[in-house]
Amino acid sequence: MSGLLYLTLYLMFSACGEKKAVDPKQQVLARVGDRVITLDEFKYSYEFSFAPMRAGENPKKVYLDYMIKELLLANEGYKNGLNRSIYVTSRMNRRKKNDLLEAFYHKYVYDRVNIPENKLQDATKKATVKWRMIMWPVQSKNEADKIRQETQNSSLEEFIGKQLQKQDIPLKNQTFFETDWLDFYDLKPEVLDAIANLEIGKTSEPIPFGNGFVLVQILDINLNSIKEDELKYGAKREKMRQRLFDVQADSISSALMDSVLTPREVRLKGQVLDQLVPVLYRWTRDGLPQYKSLLETVEQQADTAADYIKSIKNLLDETLVTTVDSSIAVRDYLRYMNFYRKALDESSSEKDFRSRLITEIGRMIKNNSFIAIADAEGFSDSSAIQIDLEKWERKWTYDAQRGEFIKGIEVSEDELQDFYKHRWRELQIANVDTTRLYKYEDEAYNMLLHEKHMAFLNKKIDELKQRYPVWINNDLLQKIDVDSSAKSQEISVFVSKKFSGEFAVPTADIKWIHYK
Repeated sequence: MSGLLYLTLYLMFSACGEKKAVDPKQQVLARVGDRVITLDEFKYSYEFSFAPMRAGENPKKVYLDYMIKELLLANEGYKNGLNRSIYVTSRMNRRKKNDLLEAFYHKYVYDRVNIPENKLQDATKKATVKWRMIMWPVQSKNEADKIRQETQNSSLEEFIGKQLQKQDIPLKNQTFFETDWLDFYDLKPEVLDAIANLEIGKTSEPIPFGNGFVLVQILDINLNSIKEDELKYGAKREKMRQRLFDVQADSISSALMDSVLTPREVRLKGQVLDQLVPVLYRWTRDGLPQYKSLLETVEQQADTAADYIKSIKNLLDETLVTTVDSSIAVRDYLRYMNFYRKALDESSSEKDFRSRLITEIGRMIKNNSFIAIADAEGFSDSSAIQIDLEKWERKWTYDAQRGEFIKGIEVSEDELQDFYKHRWRELQIANVDTTRLYKYEDEAYNMLLHEKHMAFLNKKIDELKQRYPVWINNDLLQKIDVDSSAKSQEISVFVSKKFSGEFAVPTADIKWIHYK
């Protein structure tokens, strides 16, 4: 967990949600109808928001006004039952699972990590030595031994250069086989042992690596000094503490995974996997839908859908994985993949995709098992998770109500032509380009659409203020200690959860200031 942030701490300081009694310790900054915005909710939302949302001479008031507008719309959304819509409930279900997973890790992994002081100082000291190397992978030890013998009077670097010159079509250059600067914690123990006494320019003994072996030559060594005080505090020590934390946490997590999954006898259906991989890879390569669920896209496919979509539909009910107590169909994985697709998107080939898919299926089973344990132990009832879910329900209910309000609003061709005639300078283009305004049609359309959205929403907000009275604690607002400098209005800081990539806290919607 590099740069580990205990994001759940934020949950403990967040605002309350739907008509929940406010903790007396939480100071109320604003009240909108029966719901409130607390000081802590405002601070975290403000600090981690888009910088343009904090513009103006009084950025705190500007930002609070956006939060109030969203709460007005959320209140109306609750009245209209939009908090029970699929849009909101599906996101709430995903958020709850991720919160449970995070809670599980905190109790069973992070809280068990223990880094002795002597080990931390020793590791910090060792990390002052860094190596830069060139590495050559081979299939067998015999081949590695021959190359090592051949390079005794030259170098592995020279040997690699000669091998690359033999390529009819250059596929890789020599830098591909060179490493960045690495310290002892970047290296596997077997590699570290092999280079411990290796001279610069010499070829190492064959090192087991993956399904074969690798030969290593040290290109350079960098020795950095470290002060005695830096072993006890400071950036170098903290960086190493985080790395040691990661290593130990991964070890604990792996042991937990084995203890949970081994008794379940997980079996992957190879035949189904073989059918799924090529079609799912083609879909991923061509681009997965961003605003529609994968499962819905497959189940409700258009007549013009690609062949691979049709093939996936035929596989939906096929069993992909079995355990002693359950089975997982292809449709179950697509439902999961809808929110966890980044690793598959980064596949470099179908072979790489297959490997990543197997890993992702395993991760799904592991996460679902951990989530089930956390849920059974009552983590769902914790105040941290309840408050987090209430905040996000309010945010997504606002989203749903906003969508309902602006549904059907469009820009006509006459409005576009009028814009081109009287307002084209707002596109910030040179006069010479005015003969080709069609190139800016999307930009002009979005500008006009945003104007129409805001005109309608501002009218609705005025109406909602009559239904849900707004009160602001201006004295408290002025006392809030946040960075409101001009420089801060140029910087956006986003904090996301390690497990899911989701935002840690809701922030004001950028669509208040421009079309997204």
